[in-house]
Amino acid sequence: MTLRPYVLTVILACQATAFAQTDPMDFSLGELVAQEVISVARKRQDIGDVAAAVHVVSSEDIARMGVTTLPDALRLVPGVQVAAIGNNRWAVGVRGFNGRFTNSLLVMVDGRTVYSPLFSGTFWEALDIPLAEVDRIEVIRGPGASIWGANAVNGIVNVITKWARATQGDAARITTGSEDRALVYVRHGGTLEDGHYRVSYQGRSRDDSRQINGGQGEDSWQTQRLGLRLEKFLGDTGELSVVGEVYRNNSRDLWNVPDITSPTLLRATRFVQRDEGAGLTVRLNRPLDNGREWALQGSFQYVDAQVGNFLSELRRSVDLDGQYRFSAGAHDLIVGAGMRYHDQEVVGRGFFQVDEPEQQFGLVSAFVHDEITLIPDALTLTAGLKFEHHSWTGNEWQPNLRLAWQVAPSHLVWGAVSEASRTPARVEYDMQYASQVISASPPTRIVFRSADTLAAERVRSYELGYRGQPTETTHVDVTAFVMRYRNLRNVSNAGVYASGGWFIVDAPLSFDGHGTVTGVEAAIDWQPSTRWRMRVSYSHLDTQTESAGNSLTDAAAEFYMQRVPSDQFSAHVTWKPYAGHAMDMVVRHVGALVNRDPGATAIKSYTELDLQYGWRVSPKLTLAVTGRNLLNARHAEFGRLYMPSPTHEIERSVHFTAQWALD
Repeated sequence: MTLRPYVLTVILACQATAFAQTDPMDFSLGELVAQEVISVARKRQDIGDVAAAVHVVSSEDIARMGVTTLPDALRLVPGVQVAAIGNNRWAVGVRGFNGRFTNSLLVMVDGRTVYSPLFSGTFWEALDIPLAEVDRIEVIRGPGASIWGANAVNGIVNVITKWARATQGDAARITTGSEDRALVYVRHGGTLEDGHYRVSYQGRSRDDSRQINGGQGEDSWQTQRLGLRLEKFLGDTGELSVVGEVYRNNSRDLWNVPDITSPTLLRATRFVQRDEGAGLTVRLNRPLDNGREWALQGSFQYVDAQVGNFLSELRRSVDLDGQYRFSAGAHDLIVGAGMRYHDQEVVGRGFFQVDEPEQQFGLVSAFVHDEITLIPDALTLTAGLKFEHHSWTGNEWQPNLRLAWQVAPSHLVWGAVSEASRTPARVEYDMQYASQVISASPPTRIVFRSADTLAAERVRSYELGYRGQPTETTHVDVTAFVMRYRNLRNVSNAGVYASGGWFIVDAPLSFDGHGTVTGVEAAIDWQPSTRWRMRVSYSHLDTQTESAGNSLTDAAAEFYMQRVPSDQFSAHVTWKPYAGHAMDMVVRHVGALVNRDPGATAIKSYTELDLQYGWRVSPKLTLAVTGRNLLNARHAEFGRLYMPSPTHEIERSVHFTAQWALD
């Protein structure tokens, strides 16, 4: 689609009284340095004191980037690989292993995991949280399993939504344009006795992209979400918060399904994936004296997913979690325990087959986290250990050691050694799927089936980082790392048999692969004046697998690890020519994907430009015009997955924004 001046997206939004008091165009390097994070150690910490590779995407960053989805909001985080598979699918990963179902990245919303046990990953199309309700996104690169448990292997994304008391009043948002044909957001916030509440609705309708061969993308997207949040002070009992949601998403897709009767042995099949669900999270916090505090959280999630006529999932999940924080001399301790339970029914059709549709499984866990002050205001040692017992893989111990050295004011050097594990997904436990044709003569396709023996994937990570402020106008964050993996998912020696006119290559999964990922991530923030600010980030990644001496096994291991760019660069420049006016320019360069799948379309490197000009007309009205992907009419970002989908291209777009408060 070409850039046309009449293609505009109009966003009508209003914020509460707090919005009227805070200009989203304002920025400060001091605020960046003084940001607080809670995801590293399950407690509030200044980002300058944290011995981890952590980055915060603030609500102001999201507003200035002009994005409308969570994956796009993560594009500028150093070390995060975001690739749009289409207009309704994304691959989001950290430090490798990228794909639609990235299985080494733990994604949470307000501390509640949204990690799917079906494919081990996140269905981003079903996680369409209104960005107007996002306070910040905390991204940890590197293992965090000693705190958050299994699947926090390569990183953590914690989406933290705004308090109800910060979103009081009425709000509305309407979007129409070249990508999001219609995006509607409405919100009402009010008060309770000793508390506040928020009720909101968001609906979206997004258009198709284009296939790389020029055909229609068949990837339109419709979503609806109704959300509720309330907080109430209960006196000596503490503060109660309740977050609930009901959602429904329809996303179109196209698979080239193996068909022996087709001249090409593939049949293009269009279908709609329907995701419905509901979630409820209840949390109770109580601060005590002498820095002591405790917190209890419970959540329930209901998922009803239908992938055309191929696969369906009905799941009920329960999470219970509790922690207690206290001090003992130089020790700041947090201890806690948790339980997760899944009741899941999976039914496969066509090339999906499931041995036992109904399964109940889960895990129990306990952890201890100790932050030890060795030298006040100079040297801190953090030791953590998490124990988990999973229904399928048994016991897992996940330790962590971190050392933070404040070499000078505003200069922190840190190092870490960590271990983490990933629990297998349902598709690895008792399912098989035959999605790929690998030869036309004779007609041959491959069948992947569940492993005979399951094992939890393990990683040992070594990290070294620096975070500091060399000058009053500059902030630097650099991390180098080596991550060594064992028990990686692989494909064992295959057998061949004939069935239905096909030669079938039987490829059982195994967990005997080994690999190494090394890299560096760097970000520099520079603010020479109150009118200018620049953020530049760069990341380099190198992935290596150990050869097993079998071509199919080696190809599977490389494909699993190497669907990532070796190099990424981005620059975000903000200029405020006048009070209430801001111009934002984002340049993104993504290297070619390292992808050893011989049947996949090569994804070349690309460079794109996003521009936004914003004008705060009054405390209740802001206008902006945004153009995205302006350098190319269209470009591809990700290739073929395990699912036989065609490669899509992301198109250039432009939209206009208007925000105001109604009360």
